[in-house]
Amino acid sequence: MASAAPSPPEVVRAAQKDDYYRGGLRSAAGGALHNLAGAKKWLEWRREVELVSDLAYFSLTTLAGSYQTLGEEYVSVVQVGPSQRHVPSKLRRGILVALHTVLPYLLDKALLHLEHELQATGDSAWPLRGSLAPSSQSGMRRWVHRFVATLTEQQQGVLLRAVSVLKQSLGCLQRLHVAWFYIHGTFYHLAKRFTGITYTECPLCREKFLPQKLVYLRHYR
Repeated sequence: MASAAPSPPEVVRAAQKDDYYRGGLRSAAGGALHNLAGAKKWLEWRREVELVSDLAYFSLTTLAGSYQTLGEEYVSVVQVGPSQRHVPSKLRRGILVALHTVLPYLLDKALLHLEHELQATGDSAWPLRGSLAPSSQSGMRRWVHRFVATLTEQQQGVLLRAVSVLKQSLGCLQRLHVAWFYIHGTFYHLAKRFTGITYTECPLCREKFLPQKLVYLRHYR
């Protein structure tokens, strides 16, 4: 079956629509936690709530068998694998979701813990901002503390500078990747580039009559 790749503006609109729905889900979940547990717990668990909200969104869309997020459905596109002839396997979609949500969370937390440990002196307290929830903090903090303790003072200074450079570089990499997308128009997210997942137009994806949509998608299974 002949297929056409969507234009870059359509891909951007799909991503923006997904960000809108994810933001609403995050806000609702954060509001519920704030009302139930108070502002202090909300601050401690904010990043974890955002992660769970994102995982719930993509689990109910990308991983649930519909092959589309709400943003992708909005612009009538469907995900396809590297062959451009089949929808991605469930494993590939699972890796996509993990790279898009879990990996940034873990990387951010690891760098934050390492930076705090390198900056810490004596028994100075760790800042609450950006810290892990108490139930999951101790294990990672002990591991980072043991690792830093094996380093000399000079090595700690070099590593602290390297962490700062790495954090800035990750932001620059994301912006460069978006700029590359606007030039070549293929992969808007890094996670899709790593998994080889792109889009094809789906003319019947806006149809309310679900069997028509499933018949169309069957050609890509």
